[in-house]
Amino acid sequence: MNNRFNVSTTPKPTIIVTPFEESHVSATVLCIKKLGIQLKIHSGGHDYEGISYVSSVEFIILDMFNFWSIDVDMKTETSWVSSGAMLSELYYRIWEKVKSMVFLVAFTRLSA
Repeated sequence: MNNRFNVSTTPKPTIIVTPFEESHVSATVLCIKKLGIQLKIHSGGHDYEGISYVSSVEFIILDMFNFWSIDVDMKTETSWVSSGAMLSELYYRIWEKVKSMVFLVAFTRLSA
């Protein structure tokens, strides 16, 4: 979470849903659509702009944390990364498999 939004005046979500199965995701989306409330999806990692957890209207967060998975295949030199996984977890899983490969990283610079 971005601490610049961690103040008492920042609107908070009405509820945070953390589904365990794909059917929970679709049920949540259908329910929120019926209610006419804004849905924000959080899928791990940083959100520098606060898009997934700040809004000027009533909103609900669908947190995809429980769906994270990382599969590193050294034979094909590929990785499958699901929603909810963070980059640090991906780096660690690659490091676990082989310590002689380089994995390039992108950095984001913020200016306030």
